[in-house]
Amino acid sequence: MQHTDAEDTHVDFNDASLYLPLAQAVFSICACAVVSVLSCWLAPSGVVSAVRTLALCSATGGLLMRVPVRLGKAHGVTVVFAALQLGIPLYLGTLVIEQLVHTCSMDASHTPSWRHVVFHSAVAVQAYAGFMRARAPLEDTDRPFVLCLLACGVIALMPPPAVALVGPLCQSVDLWEAADRIVRAFCFGMLYSVTVYACTRTRTTNYSNTSIVFFRSASSSIWVSGAMVWWLPLAAAQCAVILHARAVLSNQPPRTYKPIESAASTDDDDDDLEAANLGDLEPKLADPVAEQDRLLREKPIYADEAPPSSMGIGTKLIDLGMATHEPAMAVGNGHEPIGQLAFQQLSLVTEPTCDSSRNDTFSASVAKAMALEEESSQ
Repeated sequence: MQHTDAEDTHVDFNDASLYLPLAQAVFSICACAVVSVLSCWLAPSGVVSAVRTLALCSATGGLLMRVPVRLGKAHGVTVVFAALQLGIPLYLGTLVIEQLVHTCSMDASHTPSWRHVVFHSAVAVQAYAGFMRARAPLEDTDRPFVLCLLACGVIALMPPPAVALVGPLCQSVDLWEAADRIVRAFCFGMLYSVTVYACTRTRTTNYSNTSIVFFRSASSSIWVSGAMVWWLPLAAAQCAVILHARAVLSNQPPRTYKPIESAASTDDDDDDLEAANLGDLEPKLADPVAEQDRLLREKPIYADEAPPSSMGIGTKLIDLGMATHEPAMAVGNGHEPIGQLAFQQLSLVTEPTCDSSRNDTFSASVAKAMALEEESSQ
């Protein structure tokens, strides 16, 4: 794999030069089909070798798809070209599998069989899987690939009847069959390349999604290799569907999500709330005495829900409103409270307790005993 710079993480589909590798890939696949036909035509009778034909096709595809064709510097060419290169071994793999079908047969005549129905039914399932992918090229689902894989398994277990000395790598065909192979290769290359471009995202990391794009494109286009000639126009219809689906997806506005509402307010909401309530606070701040009276007359908070005390006596809440109507009482230091609220000042002098009185009595008795003892000594 070639090393790419950071700009290849963005695929610019608006640049026309980005689609030059698409034409390069289609031309390379068609060239492989032409080489397979010419290799069988030019070899003398009885000297045709499937291995030699495969080697020539592989060399042709490798040389033509060695490096991408560039015109300017389009973003994402290397990312797309990495998946397009895999189209050559995919096409050659279909030729090899088709050739293997006929290797073990000794019958040189074509015979009707019910396995033809099974084969074409499986190809129809593969075509249906290709249209499933065409309708949603960027959808993260493997159902079209799994459906195509199951159809390939059915074909492998019950292949069509084999014919001796027949196959794309060793059969010398006429002009009609040669044209059939070249047209089939063109349809396969075009459908595979278009699917590669449609399945590639605009933002991607280099080579990270190459395998995913390859398997999706292969499952969408492999049905062309086994379809009958009059089915090939469906490849053009599938290309139209996939291009329309990608164009509609690109023109859609980006998805926006509704913000999750939470109970906690943001700082901006708190600022707006404070600004809105600032006008209500102005008249209250203008007359603080009236506002103080209003607060004192209000019912205390949780007055009805106050729990009883542990001693079985109901808890009595203090009504601060009564303090405004009771006369102010003099305190021990002789100072009268000033203002509407009369708060009782606390005194640091504590009343004597029972223990202190007992201590005083004991001290007096001790002093009296000591005095009597002094008088008796005199």
